Amino acid sequence: MPPIALGFIRFLIASLVMSLFIRKFIKYEKKDILYILLTAFLGITSYFIFENVALIYTTATNASLIAATVPIFYLIFFDFTSKKVSNKLNYFGSILGLTGVSILILNGKFILKLNPLGDILMFGAVISWVFYTFTIQRLEKYDNMVVSRDIILFGTLMFIPFVLLEIILNFGKVYNETLLNVFAITSILYLAVFSSAIAYLFWNKAIRLSGPKTVTNGIYYIPIVSIIADSLILKNIPNIYSIFGAIMVLMGIYIAEKGNKLKLKA
Repeated sequence: MPPIALGFIRFLIASLVMSLFIRKFIKYEKKDILYILLTAFLGITSYFIFENVALIYTTATNASLIAATVPIFYLIFFDFTSKKVSNKLNYFGSILGLTGVSILILNGKFILKLNPLGDILMFGAVISWVFYTFTIQRLEKYDNMVVSRDIILFGTLMFIPFVLLEIILNFGKVYNETLLNVFAITSILYLAVFSSAIAYLFWNKAIRLSGPKTVTNGIYYIPIVSIIADSLILKNIPNIYSIFGAIMVLMGIYIAEKGNKLKLKA
C-alpha cells in the first residue's frame, strides 16, 4: 500500500474503534484546542508520514536504530526547555540503553548502509515524537481516554490532504490487491487496534503516572519484548548478542530511573 494511505486507513479504523467505546465529550478551553490540534499533527500525522515514507528509502535496521534515539533527544529537549541539566545518571543510563538496543538490532552484524533520504525522514519522525511527548503533557487536566480519542480523530483528518497528494503523485493508482489480501487486512487491523488505539491510551496515561523521562526510556524495552516473543512463539533461541544487549538495556533503564529519583529528591 502507499505509505501515507496506509497511515490514514490505520488511524481511520482506530478512530472508529475509539469512538465506538468512548462516548464521552468534554469542552476544551480555547488555548487547549490548539494543543489538541498540535499533538494530533505531531503524534499522528507528522510522525507516521515521516516513518512510513522513510521505510521506502531506508532499511528496517536503520529505522529501528534511529527510533531508539527518542529517549536521548527527549532528554536534551527537556533540559533545553526547562533550562536545567538532568542528572548525569539519566544520560549515562540512556546511552547505555541505546547501546544495548543497537547490539540487539544489529545482532553482531556491525554493518550499516546509509540511506540519506530515508534516514533523515526517520529523524523527522523522532523529532515529531519528542515534540508530541512534550505537548501532550499540556492536556493532563482532561480525561485521558477522551484526549487520546480526539488526538487520533484529528490526526486522521489531517492525513487527508497528504493522501490526496499521494494519489495525485501516483496518478490515481489503486492498490486493489491489498483489499483481497487477508494477511494485509489482518495486519492493518492489528496496527489500528493494538498499536494505535490501545497503545496511545497506554502511552498518554503512562506519561501522567510516571513522567515523560521514565516513559520514553520504556522504548528500550521494545526489542526485549521482541526477543521474548521470538523465543516463545517462533522457538528461536536468543544468541549471545541478544542476551548481552538485553542486559545492557535493563542496566541502562535501571540507571536512568535512579537518576530520575535522585533528581526528584533534590
